[in-house]
Amino acid sequence: MKTLKKTLILLFIGLMSFSYAQDLNEAGSAFNDGNEAYKAKKYSSAVESYKSSLDMCQIIGGDAAELQTQVEGQLVNALYRSALTLYKKRSFDQAIIQLKETKTMAEEIGNNKMAQKADAYIPKVYSSQGTGLIKEEKYDEAIVVFDEAIAYSNKCVNAYYGKGLAYQKKGEIDVALENYDKAIEYGAENPKAKKTLNKTQSAGRRMLEANAAKELQIEHTQKAIDYLNKSLTYGDGTTNTYQLLAIAYNKQKKADNAIKACQSGIALNDGDQSSLNFQLGLAYEVKGDATNACSAYKKVTSGPNVKAAEFQRKEVLKCN
Repeated sequence: MKTLKKTLILLFIGLMSFSYAQDLNEAGSAFNDGNEAYKAKKYSSAVESYKSSLDMCQIIGGDAAELQTQVEGQLVNALYRSALTLYKKRSFDQAIIQLKETKTMAEEIGNNKMAQKADAYIPKVYSSQGTGLIKEEKYDEAIVVFDEAIAYSNKCVNAYYGKGLAYQKKGEIDVALENYDKAIEYGAENPKAKKTLNKTQSAGRRMLEANAAKELQIEHTQKAIDYLNKSLTYGDGTTNTYQLLAIAYNKQKKADNAIKACQSGIALNDGDQSSLNFQLGLAYEVKGDATNACSAYKKVTSGPNVKAAEFQRKEVLKCN
């Protein structure tokens, strides 16, 4: 009876050893399948094979420890590559899921470099997703997505730019400016963000000039001036910037400010020089400087103000 028990125990141990060996071989085979798929850049298939291998390794336990370490390392790489492929295909939600999975697993196995790479990519994907939503005119949804990006990186220049653009589209100018200012602040610190920084400055300047023009139409001259001076913090002014400033200052009878604005615009030597010279003539008239007013009006040679400038010269100022 004792002999029979020993025989059964040995048989059981043998079967178990055979079973574990077989499982280990299957785990290795799945790992090799993953490697082949990875080499072929079929990262989604590689992820599936590596996960299958990892599941088997975890069931086997200690005997598969060495293989499990290899599988985990390759699985992290495959997850990251798969996520980037999904990102390029604009499958944003799936890309974010896999990037988060990459980060979690990389941290578990102590691959801090890969964890950081995945973490850095997550706000980029969110920002691209938000930009797509803006194009679809889903501004509120876009803002939620940009906030997700900022939650991962509170200095994400793309997210602040996108969020500012979404608020601009909603007509919420002050909130748009807050976000543009953040994009400019953090963009100035990041050489890689130069392109987005330039886009932010351009978008902010155009928005402010457009709103200044609207304010001028309803005689809100000081609001227009505030917008235009703010626009100058977003980069160099344009001929249009200085022309609008000159109009606003002339409406307020602030001749010196109007003259300065006109001179700045004329110095650019492009755009609508005639309109600037007309505003310059008006400013010199307010100051009582007929000589310079006549000179400025004489340079109004095109545009809608030609007749008005000629009238001022001949009938009002009696210029020579």
